[in-house]
Amino acid sequence: MRVNPSDSQTPPISTLAPVPPRPRSRFWSITLQLVITWVVYVLSIGPLYWQWFQGKYVSGPTIVAAFYEPLWLLCGWIPPLGRFVNWYVRFWIL
Repeated sequence: MRVNPSDSQTPPISTLAPVPPRPRSRFWSITLQLVITWVVYVLSIGPLYWQWFQGKYVSGPTIVAAFYEPLWLLCGWIPPLGRFVNWYVRFWIL
């Protein structure tokens, strides 16, 4: 037996109200974005290490030194992070 679409009890899709995102889903989405941004920020010091060094200790680009200043401070305050960053930067300065 063939069912006529006009006989169904469900309204057409175009008349259904959009479902707003759940607050918990939005929280995890924002958290994931922040974590990814933080990881990219920390890992970006590797290729830019010499620019940072010149900006911090020589007369190089001070904007790069200012950009990585929070990371430099956190590495001093959190020794495991400092050890990781030192280990990671060594791959880029060889």
